[in-house]
Order: sequence, then structure tokens, then C-alpha cells
Amino acid sequence: MKVDRGVSASRWLSAVFAFVVGGCGVALEEDTLPTEDVVTREQALAPNYANAVAQSGVTLVANPQNAVGAPDGQTANFLSLLGGALTLDMGQGEEGTGPLRIYYRGLSLGVVVQVEFRRADMSLIATGQAQLLDVGVGTHSALVPYIQPAAYRYVTLRGALLSLYQVDAVEATGGTGSGMCGDGAVGTGEQCDDGGRVAGDGCSATCQVEPGYTCQGQPSVCHDVNECTNGTAQCSPNAYCTNTPGSYTCTCRPGYSGNGFTCVDIDECALGTDTCQPGEQCVNTPGSFECNPVGCPAPRVQCGAVCADLSSDPNNCGCCGNVCGAGKTCSSGVCVGGGGGGEPLRFTAMWGRDGDADLVVRTPTGRIVSYGNPGPGPSTDQGRFEGDVASGLGPENVAWYEGTTPPAGTYDVCLKAANFHPAASEMTPVHYSVTVKRAGQADQVFTGALKRQDVGDECHPKHHAYVGSIVVVGPH
Repeated sequence: MKVDRGVSASRWLSAVFAFVVGGCGVALEEDTLPTEDVVTREQALAPNYANAVAQSGVTLVANPQNAVGAPDGQTANFLSLLGGALTLDMGQGEEGTGPLRIYYRGLSLGVVVQVEFRRADMSLIATGQAQLLDVGVGTHSALVPYIQPAAYRYVTLRGALLSLYQVDAVEATGGTGSGMCGDGAVGTGEQCDDGGRVAGDGCSATCQVEPGYTCQGQPSVCHDVNECTNGTAQCSPNAYCTNTPGSYTCTCRPGYSGNGFTCVDIDECALGTDTCQPGEQCVNTPGSFECNPVGCPAPRVQCGAVCADLSSDPNNCGCCGNVCGAGKTCSSGVCVGGGGGGEPLRFTAMWGRDGDADLVVRTPTGRIVSYGNPGPGPSTDQGRFEGDVASGLGPENVAWYEGTTPPAGTYDVCLKAANFHPAASEMTPVHYSVTVKRAGQADQVFTGALKRQDVGDECHPKHHAYVGSIVVVGPH
């Protein structure tokens, strides 16, 4: 074939790459970018172009230095008719770890190009094939994927027989020590870098901290944020919060319906889903309902099939179903010990208007006694929660029965305004009293007002539901 060197290559040569990794049969990306066919010098500027021709790396290639640097329309011309080859040096410290982008210009016949990726010692890492087809004038680019763990310092382009083609530039789109995402070092524009480029682990594929995570260090170590415990969850006060990787879920408590962020009380009486018996009146309560006998004389109320005086009935002390323990009696709605030395410790909460308040006691060992962890057992230091009052004025109790020994030290007491209508607030506070009884000591009474709706077991002196603290002295 005779080539007229006086005719511009842009008038008679054109190409496109359709790459296939050698032996794997995986089609690679074609990138002709119709709106950017002619790559300007400003568009091509990038830090990782080949910067030298390797010594002894040129075979039958005219103007090999034209393939060095950014694409500028000046090309190295492969005389593939005679088996041309060109090896380019990406540069020390600029080794490639990602796909190779090749900027090329026209050809007159189809071309099959062999692409070889090499280490700094010129040893071969991987090869791939590139098939070039005529697509018109101008400079085009295409990516050759590279998925090997080793970085490449050199790339060799070879041509098949009976073919001509031109290379303007080659660019390694990944690099080592150059602040690339995935190198384990937090570089400019990166919020994190855990040494990988996989999303879903807290550090995204573009090295940004993913929602619901915090990341520190280099390589970055990412931890899930527990929104349920740090107070950032937006669940309804009548919902359970469950932490999930990078997020959380809200589930309405029994007796409520909604999406977890908004939970509305279910009126079982109006819906007819209550279990009241004939002759009983259903009364809706927040999150539940009560069945009251139509004819129970005051102050008795219907508890199951009986009318009970909640102030004195040991099987329904303070509220239906609250059974006093062995040897205990019900006095003014509170289970009290009888005989022996009596109970060593008891907390009793009452409040001033109808609703659901939750008593929480934190022991000196950090264990919680509440409706969510009623005990008694090792998890409550043998303390016991009595009577989860869903409506009314209380009482709710936390007690250590006769024969048990509460741990010595400081006890923190909290009272949560779980459900009141209207809700507890500055304008509509819920006044309360918490009485502490200790064997051999005078009663201690805490009073105050709840001004914020709240649920959960958190209790400490800085919590807004904190009532006060008492000290129990151990046996001498």
C-alpha cells in the first residue's frame, strides 16, 4: 500500500476501539463520545499520561515521541504492515492501577491491536486485544479495562499484519501514591478511603462517607451510627427503634398503627377488636383498652371477670393484673411487705393527670429496672418492676423484696411521660411524685413536672426525665 504522507491523516484515517480481554470473552467499553470527537488540549489535560518512550521499545513506528503526553493531534504512526510495536513508560510513581485510555486517530483498514501491561521490570502482567474499525476523522478515545491487583509501569501496543494506525496518547486512569480513591490514603476531594472501592461498607466507591456511618483514619475505618441510642432517630414516641447498617427502622408499638414515624392509637372499642365480654363496657386507652363492668360499684373496677378494688386487692393492686408477691399485701394501691424486716428498698411513682408514665431506675451497677426489663434477676440486680400503668394516675413501682439485698451505691430515678393527651410540654406539664422507702429510714419524696414526651430505658442525671438520686449504704 502506498501512503501519501502529504495528506493529513485526519482526512483519510478514522477508527474506533472495541476491546476484548484476551481469552475471557468479556466485551469492554467503547467510548467514541460523538459530541467530543475532537479532544482539545484543555479537555485532555490529566496527570497520568505516558511520559516517555521505553528504551528499545520501538519497532517500525514513525514519530514514537508523539504518543507521549496529552493528546494534541500529533501521532505516532504504526507501520503494522511490517509488525510495528511501541512500549510507553507511564512514569515512576505514576503506575497505573485502573483502566487504560487510548487516544487514537484514523486508519484505512481494520486493525487488531495487542495491548500488553507490564511491571517496572518489564515482566508481563496481562494482555488484551483491541479491534479498530473506521469511524471517521478526529481523535477518539476508548478504555481498556484493567482488573489485575498489580500496578503496571509500561504498556506495549502491537499491530497485526497488513494494518496501519495512529496513537495520539495513552492515559492510566488509576495510579499509586497519587491520591486515587481506593489507595487507603484520604486525598483531596475524599472524605474517607478504606483501601477499596466497594459501596455499602461506610466508605462509598467514590470515597465519600455514606449516610449513617462515621469514618476515621487512613486507611479509613467506618462504623455504623446507632441512631436509636444517640437521639437522632425520628421514630414516634409510640414506636420501637431498631438500628440497621447505615440507617434504622421504626415499628409502632402494639396498640398503635402507622409507619413508625407517626403512630396513631388504635381504638379497639370502636373497631370491635376488643375482647370485652357481654355486660362489660370497653374503654379505649393509649395502646390498649379496658373492659369495665357496667354495674361495678365505685371504687371497684372490672378486672377480667371480677370487680376489684385496686387500692386493696392483692391480685389487682394499683391496676388490673398486678399481683403482690408472697407475704405482701395491697395498701393504697401499693404492694407492701409483711412480717420480718420488710422490703429493703421501694420506689413508687404517681402523677397528676390521666395518662401513661414509665418509672425507670438505674442501679449502682448500671443495670436498668423498667417495664421493658421487669426482672427480678441478674439483669436488674434482683429488683422488680410492678404494674405497667397504661392509663390513670399510677402507681408504678420498682422494689427489692424482703430477702433480697439491693446493691450499695447511688440509684438514679427517671420518670418518662410516655403517653398523655395533651402531651407533656411546657404549656401542659404532668406533675408527679416519686416516693422512696428504705428499711430503717424516713421516706424520701421527689416532686416535679414532666414537660416532654419520652419513652425508653435511658436514665442518668443529665437526662431530661431525671427525678433524683438516692444512696443505699451496704451492710456493715
